[in-house]
Amino acid sequence: MNAKLQNRNVLVIDDSDVDRQVIADILAEAGFTVHQLPSPIGATRTARELQVGLVIIDQNLPSLDGSKLAALFRSAGFADLRVVLISSADEPSMLEITRKAKADAFVSKQRMREELVSIVRRLMR
Repeated sequence: MNAKLQNRNVLVIDDSDVDRQVIADILAEAGFTVHQLPSPIGATRTARELQVGLVIIDQNLPSLDGSKLAALFRSAGFADLRVVLISSADEPSMLEITRKAKADAFVSKQRMREELVSIVRRLMR
């Protein structure tokens, strides 16, 4: 079986301890191995060391927009890494930001419980 298909490692980057833990709990319950960072500092190194298959990034990080971090992952050679942006901002503006950042998906924080697992599963097939 393809190693990519077996990779259930997810990295969550969100400055909100509560949101980060909610995401981790949702994904862990669905069988994913979840790693967490409270900021983008060291994100590419951590993703490489942990060999994550998908990263979930809060758009509104205080030190670096999530879309800029997504673009950084792409430029740092993470071509196979799946990227999901999350935000409490309105969906139409975030869909455009997601597209420009070359992220794979956007999930509204208001709909994480309903949508996150199915989107992550789809992207990690």
